[in-house]
Amino acid sequence: MQEETLNTVESLRQALADLGLFTGGKKSKLKKRLEKAKKKREQLSEEQESEVIAESPNESLSDLSNEEQSKSKKQPFDYYLFFDVEATCEENGGFDYPNEIIEFPVVLVDGLTFKKVDEFQSYVKPSKHPELTDFCKKLTGITQETVDESPSFVDVLDEFQAFMTKYALFQDCSAVFVTAPFSYVRTCGWALFSQKDGPFDIRDFVTKQCTHSKIKLPLYFQQPWINIRKLYKDFYKSERSKNISQMLEALGMSFEGHQHSGLDDARNLWRIGQRMYDDGCVFKTNMYWGHRMRTFQRKSRKGK
Repeated sequence: MQEETLNTVESLRQALADLGLFTGGKKSKLKKRLEKAKKKREQLSEEQESEVIAESPNESLSDLSNEEQSKSKKQPFDYYLFFDVEATCEENGGFDYPNEIIEFPVVLVDGLTFKKVDEFQSYVKPSKHPELTDFCKKLTGITQETVDESPSFVDVLDEFQAFMTKYALFQDCSAVFVTAPFSYVRTCGWALFSQKDGPFDIRDFVTKQCTHSKIKLPLYFQQPWINIRKLYKDFYKSERSKNISQMLEALGMSFEGHQHSGLDDARNLWRIGQRMYDDGCVFKTNMYWGHRMRTFQRKSRKGK
């Protein structure tokens, strides 16, 4: 977006959203926030270039190997939040089942190095259907006792927002969520979601949970985000979209931990992201809400 076009509230909010920053406030505050973010990104870029030169004093950037150059490639966000919730479910429940989030985990990653900075994890007590099905307990490994003793979703969001405040996420520092939509064709012998139509953590589970909890979708969940399965497919030019285990296998790695544990899934998503970062991938948003998502999908189809 050109500088001269940033003279309306709508254009300023769009520019902030593209940077993963909070879009609320009056025009003067929006301008100040955007200017501050741009200045910080310029400083980070200069520091990053200085580090590369310091490590290789006798080499120019053009003399560095492709691998070394990829490690110094600038990412568009200060922080990445690898995010994978677990939700209540039943055998053959489908999309109409009133899923409630029962585990809310995030792995926070530095956009400059793609190293882990911190983790947030909480189990959540469901309210509409507090009794977990046997299917759900077997799939996720989460026990009834665990959710019974856990805070409500609203309380978990309060804790998560306090966690984000420590790092000024979506405020002074730009940030973006990274998720992987479900793609499990069969698990434990039961049909779940198809490779094509899997639900999204933010678009489906979080929005559904906010409806259950009778709260508005928080602004940070209304920003564009990254579908790592799509990013992986496009970056490595895979013929088909892969789930977490398939991406790991293709990269010569194996799943660490318990599959369908939200925190373990998020950690493995980060491991995939780390390898993609090392290989030179730039982590840009590829998922949007409403009209913008439909426009993005049309452009993607035309580009194929």
